[in-house]
Formats: sequence, structure tokens, C-alpha cells
Amino acid sequence: MKFHALQPWALVPERRTVDIEAAKERERLYSDNFRFLRAARQPEFCAPWVLGQRIGWRIPSPVDVTLSPLPQVEISAQEAEAAAAAVGKQEVWLRSGTALAMDKPPWLHLFQFREGDGWGSMFVPNGRGTVEWRLGWMPEDVAPLSVLTFPSEELPDLGVQVGVLTAASLGRMESSGFSIAVSPRTTVHVRRGQEIARIVLVGPESLRDS
Repeated sequence: MKFHALQPWALVPERRTVDIEAAKERERLYSDNFRFLRAARQPEFCAPWVLGQRIGWRIPSPVDVTLSPLPQVEISAQEAEAAAAAVGKQEVWLRSGTALAMDKPPWLHLFQFREGDGWGSMFVPNGRGTVEWRLGWMPEDVAPLSVLTFPSEELPDLGVQVGVLTAASLGRMESSGFSIAVSPRTTVHVRRGQEIARIVLVGPESLRDS
């Protein structure tokens, strides 16, 4: 799979490499130089683990950001202001005919970026505590395959939601770029370039009911 950046700040996904030679050297050093310690049971010597690390692509964060849980209340879009006040929330976002009321953490608005003649939001509330994180890149044509997103073991508290994007779903993202849904479980500090999620390609047979 290939990717193209839509934004100059975007970092496109990369494959992870596993340094088996370094593991072998570590095993040798322990065996040759220490009386009691050994390093023969390293994950790099386990073929299923190695394949699991190499499969798919790793998504890096495009920014340094500290995210925190964002509880959201779905309210009437017709009386959004009054409804937000009734539930004690400061902020309202309109999404697909409904409205979401929430508090106003600084990270939600801090990362607005140039988008055409205006400004776009990197983080868009999505309901039920989730936030759509727009990443500024797109995969090139993957049809007839789909893209499966799942959490990175490096940041379990980021709460990346498992999801499958078909070619049709990806087509609807073309203007805004690929996004993942996150639901932070606690305060999470993320650095630019740090792995935040993983993606793999899945075939049509994986999406059949039976």
C-alpha cells in the first residue's frame, strides 16, 4: 500500500522492521560474558511474533499533543444552546443532524490547520467519548481491499477504536484525509512521530458474515 500526503505536516504510515541480528548479538554477548544471564528467549526469535510486528503499517502522530478524556452528551440540534446549558457543557458541535455537547479542552481547538481558504480541525468530536483524529494523508487506491485500523500496543490508553474502512468509505475521506477514532482513557502525552495506531489490508472474504 502506498500513501500520499495531503498536508505538509502529515507523516505517512511506515512498516516496522525487526532487528533479528541485534537480538542474535545480544544472545551471544550474554552467553560469552556472563556467568548466569542468558538471552535465548527473545521475541525476535519467535516467528509468529516477528510476522505480527511486520504485518501492516504503523501510523505516526503528526503533532506533539496531550489528549484527555472527552465525555460528550448528544443533544437536540434544534435547541442546542439551551440543551448544552441544561447539561452544564460549554461547547456544541453539530454532527449529521444532531449535536454534541461537551467541555472545552485546549487540545480540541489548538490544532486547527490550513485547509483551502480557511481552517480545518484536526480533532472532531464523534459522540460517545470518541474523537475523529484527521491525519492529513490518504492511502492510494486499495480496492477491492479494505483498511483495518486497530490500536498500537505502545499507547493502549489512547483508546484507538477498531474499524474497517472500505474503498467507498475511503473515497468519502479524500478531501479531509484519513482519520482514526480515539477515546482517551486518561491523560495521554503523544510526540510527533510516535506510533498511535496500526493498519492492515483485509480482503472481501474477511468481511463476509459467514
